[in-house]
Amino acid sequence: MTDFEVFSSKVHAQFTEMSKDELYTVDISGDTLYELYLSVFPEGTNPIYKERTEHDCSCCKNFIRNIGLVVSIQNNKLVTVWDVADVPFPYDVVAKVLADQVRSTKIASVFRSSEPQYGAQVTRQLLENGQVKNWNHFHGKIATKHYSRNSGEFVGRFNTMVQTCLRGFNELTQDSLETIQDLIKSKALYRGEEHSRSVEAFAKARREYFKLPVEKRDAYIWQNAQTVGGFRNSVIGTLAQDLSASVDLETAVRSFEVKVAPANYKRPTALITPRMIEDAMKTIEKLGLESALDRRHARLSDVSINNVLWADGSAKAVMKNALKESLLEAAASDYKVTGAIDISIDEFVKTVLPKTSSMELFVKNSHQNKFVSVTAPAQEDSGKLFKWNNDFGWSYDGNITDSIKERVKKAGGNVNADFRVSLSWFNYDDLDIHAEDPHNRHIYFANKVGILDVDMNAGGGQTREPVENLAWNNPPNGKYKIWVNQYSQRETNDVGFTIEVENRGNIEQYSFNKSVKGNVQVGEFVLQNGVIVDRKIGSGLIGGSISQEKWGVKTEAFAKVQVVMNSPNHWDDNGVGNKHWFFILENCKNDQPTRGIYNEFLNSALDKHRKVFEVVGDKTKCQPEDDQLSGLGFSSTQQDSVVVRVKGSKLQQTYNVIF
Repeated sequence: MTDFEVFSSKVHAQFTEMSKDELYTVDISGDTLYELYLSVFPEGTNPIYKERTEHDCSCCKNFIRNIGLVVSIQNNKLVTVWDVADVPFPYDVVAKVLADQVRSTKIASVFRSSEPQYGAQVTRQLLENGQVKNWNHFHGKIATKHYSRNSGEFVGRFNTMVQTCLRGFNELTQDSLETIQDLIKSKALYRGEEHSRSVEAFAKARREYFKLPVEKRDAYIWQNAQTVGGFRNSVIGTLAQDLSASVDLETAVRSFEVKVAPANYKRPTALITPRMIEDAMKTIEKLGLESALDRRHARLSDVSINNVLWADGSAKAVMKNALKESLLEAAASDYKVTGAIDISIDEFVKTVLPKTSSMELFVKNSHQNKFVSVTAPAQEDSGKLFKWNNDFGWSYDGNITDSIKERVKKAGGNVNADFRVSLSWFNYDDLDIHAEDPHNRHIYFANKVGILDVDMNAGGGQTREPVENLAWNNPPNGKYKIWVNQYSQRETNDVGFTIEVENRGNIEQYSFNKSVKGNVQVGEFVLQNGVIVDRKIGSGLIGGSISQEKWGVKTEAFAKVQVVMNSPNHWDDNGVGNKHWFFILENCKNDQPTRGIYNEFLNSALDKHRKVFEVVGDKTKCQPEDDQLSGLGFSSTQQDSVVVRVKGSKLQQTYNVIF
């Protein structure tokens, strides 16, 4: 066996062994590689034979141009056909140069051939003297797995898959993939289990890719493209694209559901993943706010006398920083009670409260949603959870923090219309407000006619503080019928709704405190010249002049006031957000679990975790207890009034306090 025959046999064996795996070609032309092959023979080892050098033949050229630049991948390293050992000189030199050149060049394509073989093991030449000379050459047969009559079509698809895989690794973030995995585990993604394996496989491949040294990543992409390369362009991959592009989680998942879920699909759970909760808790721990999440009702003994506008003697006795000499009530004179005098809240605080020793407030049925509780941390000095510099919060009945009007305004609804009817509710249900106007038009989500300008929670639960709004400018004379429809029930907690009706600055509220089934008639309102002249309220709604009891307080009757205070966001030197005035009533006891944490309360460091705090606030409600600060609250964002009777040493008067 000649020395070249040893070399060519080893190259053939190497190619045959490599062919058991996927094969690729590097980014170098076959002609360039062949020219390099001829040029690297040491001087004198490639003599001229007739017109060409001894190693310059068409068979070897055919092999080198097509097979010489083929590689396989082992342990993320390129293996070449020139990686042969124990080759005699000068072929050991040639093999090393070619191997180094091929291995240092990036992969350009998967290898497929429409030819069954390249080169030839041996050819014979008839010499002039009649003898036959045998010539050995490079040669290789193409394995069945690498042979294709339509090789170009396959190569095109494969190479495109590689580029898609590379884009996926670079564009899709690990955070987005972990979020999807969390959604699948928590069963918050429609048929998510079907995509679990593909998400896991791609996430694992991406992690391994970026752990590799840069010089090994190209090989890794080509080796794994067929397994995970299609992920980016799959339907679950589009969700990862949206999340990686910082699309809001709710919006991204809704877009995914549009692609894969039936039109009537309603997601059963909120989009809160374990990882989101974990991240939020890390922030809370970093800020030292763990104890601040434990909430309870505030008590008189928690509050400094310096943070209230007025307190009666019994309240002062247990409040912080109260002076002993201020505890005695002045005896009320026997003045005759006169009619209620209109007075603004600011003037009332400035001129009346300093002279007042006792106070009563007339609780109307329309005050049902004005009932409010002040909340506090279960542990003192629990940290700055809120935007203001104390740990106190508040919660209105129905677990809302401010007027419906303000929520409608934030949602972009018209709050300045002559006649406004707003619907508010407190869970992920899809309630819809409907109206029939004097023109017999049915106004609802499918026929808004410029009147319905806010429509929430359609197509999947989006918020637990939804509102819808009907607004008429210059309303025509006649009857307006209003009703609420349960389009889709998604939860069984925090059921019911509140309707707010505003007409020329006068606001009424009506509550429905049961689960909504089908249609609930709100009522009929008759308008003349833009003013409500008659109304008929649905039988299931709380309203009218019949006395009822709420939190131990009788409506349509006077109740004793213990303390008048601003909301905690306006205590001391704070002035954050809307101001509220709270009239804390004696024996007023909230008998329902009450939210102590709202997103609008949170300090800016927790803004990125607002979605989690929607759930945290619901899970950390203050439990009912006897000792609490509860009463009626009035917001600066909502026009309102309340009748109070005050007494003092030189004062006995009834006021209509206007907010």
